[in-house]
Amino acid sequence: MERFIHNENIRRYRKLLEEEPSEEKRNVIRKLLAEEEAKEIASSPRGRDKSKHP
Repeated sequence: MERFIHNENIRRYRKLLEEEPSEEKRNVIRKLLAEEEAKEIASSPRGRDKSKHP
């Protein structure tokens, strides 16, 4: 369930970026998207244990 929510958040932020005309709001959305994508990297097997995967 957590993965589904994570993927939906990414999908939603990307859609909002396409539709939002305000650069200020787009910057906030970009930040949220980057944070959500960072969670994706951290939750991947390579992101969780970097000592085993150079």
